[in-house]
This record gives sequence, C-alpha cells and structure tokens, in this order.
Amino acid sequence: MNILYCIPHLYNAGGMERVLTQKVNWLAAHTEHEISILTTERVPQAHKAVYFPLDKRVKVVPLDIDFDADYRKPLLSKWLGHMRRMHRYKKALTDYIRHAQIDLCISLCGKEIAFLRSLPCRTIVEMHFAKDQRHQLLMANHSGLFWSLLGRIRTSQLVRAVKPMERLVVLTEADRADWQQAGCRNVQVIPNPCSLDGQLLPKTAKQKTVLAVGRLHEQKGFDLLLRAWQTIETAHPDWTLRIVGEGPRRGELEQQIDRLSLRRVTLAGRTENVAREYAAASLFVLSSRYEGLPLALIEAMWCGLPCVAFDCPHGPAELLAAERGWLVAAGDADALSQQMAYAIDHPEEAAERARKAQAFAQQTYSESVIMPQWLKIINLES
Repeated sequence: MNILYCIPHLYNAGGMERVLTQKVNWLAAHTEHEISILTTERVPQAHKAVYFPLDKRVKVVPLDIDFDADYRKPLLSKWLGHMRRMHRYKKALTDYIRHAQIDLCISLCGKEIAFLRSLPCRTIVEMHFAKDQRHQLLMANHSGLFWSLLGRIRTSQLVRAVKPMERLVVLTEADRADWQQAGCRNVQVIPNPCSLDGQLLPKTAKQKTVLAVGRLHEQKGFDLLLRAWQTIETAHPDWTLRIVGEGPRRGELEQQIDRLSLRRVTLAGRTENVAREYAAASLFVLSSRYEGLPLALIEAMWCGLPCVAFDCPHGPAELLAAERGWLVAAGDADALSQQMAYAIDHPEEAAERARKAQAFAQQTYSESVIMPQWLKIINLES
C-alpha cells in the first residue's frame, strides 16, 4: 500500500514532527508499505529540512507552498494570498496522489483539511490537538469579541471538514468525547507512542533541577511557570528551573526573568538528547494552557520523573490519574508553586508516584502497543 502523510513541515523539533517520524520509521521497518511525507512550508535558513532521524526508505516531498509567508500581512491581503496558495496546494497534492498512486492519505490537520474529502484516495485525519485548538491559538495571540468569534467559526469549519472522513484519530478519551458531542461519529482514540521507546536511558547523577520541556510559545505557559518559580527560588535557593526548548517567546521570557529578578532559571534552547535532560532532573512540571496529549509529560513519566501539571485540556488528567503525579487547577500559578514545593519537600512520596507513572507509561505508550492499532486502521481491519 502507498501511504502519504501531510504535515506543514519537518524542520521543527516539535512533538508532532517527532511522533510522525517515529511512526513512519516503524512502518518502514515493520511493514512493506511505501511511505511518503508531503510538506507545505519552506525550510528557514540554517535549519535542516528534517530535524529528527528519518528512515531512508521514507520519501519526503517538499511543495514549498509557504502559507507562513502571509502570516503578518493585513487580514484582506492574508486571505487573498491564502486562497491563491490553497488553489496551488490542492492541485499539487491531487496531482501527486494520482502520479504516485497513493492509496491512503493521512492528514495531520494542515491546510489540506479544507479539501481532504475531495482527494482521489482514502483519507484519515490524525488530530494532535484538542478540538478547540484553533480558537485557543487565536485567543493566545489576540483579545476581543472579533477574534473569539473568528476562532469559533474556525472550529466549526474544522468539525464540518472532519465529519465525512473515514476516520478521525484523536489522542485522549476527553478528545473523543468533545468530538462526539460535536456530532462526529468516526472518532477513534490512539495515543502517541513515547518517543523514548527503544532508547537506552542514560545513567547520570540527579541534580536539584525542576525541568520543563516544550516550544517557547504561549501555549506552553512558561510565563505562568516563571511566576510560580518566584516562591520556589526563595524557599529552595539550591534548586534550579531548566526550560528546554526554543521558540518565538524567548525574548519575552528573558525579559520576564529579568523583571522578576530570577537567578536560578536557564532557558536551555533545543537539545539533541532530551533523555539526558530527564535523567538529570528531579522533578518535571507541565505549565501548558492547552494540549492534545503532552508528549513531554509522557517522556518524563517514562523516565521515572515525579510530575506536576496544570489540569489543562487535554491529557494531563488521564496521564496523572491514580496518584501517578500531581494536578493543579489550569492556569493557577500559585497552586503550581505550592505543588512543586510539596513535591520537593516530600521526596519519598514523589518517588512512589514516579514509580507508578513510569510503569503506566511503559505499559501504555510503547510502540508495541500503539502501532498495531494504527495497522488495523491502515489495513482496514475491524
């Protein structure tokens, strides 16, 4: 079978890119399916076209449509440019499907979602974000009734687009409930596998470090984490907060660190070895405003780290249930600070929760558990 994945790009060190490369590498190694990945965005200078290692049997098809080029233009110019690019994209994608004799197209919910049902092959949507992600993203960067209304319209458009698909694959049971409430009857839950599966976890001495991992973006709530860290830094001056990741909010976070006079915070940037970061830390914190299924939290659990997280939509509540970690109210920086302090001050309880979390993660999110579920969909098995 010829399978095509559609994703905006592969040059970022993001969770979606990491999970996709992991899954196609597994398919290339364990099946005879022919796999290709089509991207729409241009690779910025000084970036590799593919960030994570990709099996040489997987073909990458860069279209360079560059939807991002119109991002900062006025609304009307942005809309006109978007429509021109959408026309070009639909033709290029349709032509490729016919030329390469694609049997199945799996969309990671990029721009093609608007015309996916018209493509000349089987179509599946793989959703890495919550249903309201378009609304959440707009409201993270704008305020006011207009942007809120636009976000809700975008969400409605997304619901209409995915309803006719053969399958809508989401990451959590909470996601499934949201989509079904919106009228979708084609929803199936398949979580992402842990990207550390199969890796030999490094042995290293634990440091008094609280670790956070993610793109420096409004979604990840690192501004809330820095507010929460003020109290921790005062009460536990021998502890350090280490934030691993890169993104557009670096400048704002650096200014906030200076404004709050924080001295025990490191913005570490990207890493080629995230497992080493988990191995050296003593506590993991997730401060996101919203998630699909937080890959970094799964990785931290997999590595046996005690975890504290906002109870944001969606994922943390399912992951940290049954005393596998600690949840606090979404967006409550004071509660996050108090729970981090509790975890630091109660190492035995933290270790016990970490053991439960590690056992759960390795039993639930291994490739051997997740990928056979995908094969059933790909092969049309019941």
